[in-house]
Amino acid sequence: MRAPLAVFLVVAAVSTARAEEPAEPKPFTVCVQTLGSHHANLVPVIRRGIETLYGVRTELLAHRGLPKSAYYKPRRRYRAEKLLDFIDKHVVPKHRECNRIIAFTRLDISTSKPPHRDWGIFGLATLDGPSGVVSTFRLRRRARRTLLAKRAVKVVNHELGHTLGAPHVSELGCLMEDGAGTIKTVDRETGLLCDLSRRIIETRSKIKLPKLERFNWRSVLRP
Repeated sequence: MRAPLAVFLVVAAVSTARAEEPAEPKPFTVCVQTLGSHHANLVPVIRRGIETLYGVRTELLAHRGLPKSAYYKPRRRYRAEKLLDFIDKHVVPKHRECNRIIAFTRLDISTSKPPHRDWGIFGLATLDGPSGVVSTFRLRRRARRTLLAKRAVKVVNHELGHTLGAPHVSELGCLMEDGAGTIKTVDRETGLLCDLSRRIIETRSKIKLPKLERFNWRSVLRP
């Protein structure tokens, strides 16, 4: 009469052990938020670019219009810091599955950069912050489809790097090199992070980055 009880105890013990096993960690997810007019054909490209460099999961959020609160009428463009405020207030709280959010638009964006009150930029992000924003408006200069795509991927990954804790560096060709307001800096970048930037991101964001000897543009730019 005791055998069935013994079997029950063993099964119960196994079930309890399984219940106490730690849950699988959720994958680090970067969400792409399109804002207003944008190059839809570049969205899958920048997602592959993010996944290739950072080894994380990406997700595309439902499209949103550009907020009127960020529009700067004197220059007919959008203030980047106000776009980040909008994302942090209205998008981040609704998408807790997103570890970081990168907004993407083709309209011109700007910020204050002394001595300039309103300085046109490629992108903006807060160091260690939840979000960044990138515009292709200034990336289109003398750029055909492939060059524009490469520029977009580099700038998106650059701003994402800031959100993951990496500041600007002086190393030429490093993805986190300060653009200094010129597209020439973006074009000479390899698309890869330098060792210092890698170490900072892995330490601050607890992400194990892929070890890449070169950036696989062929895979990222595929149709």
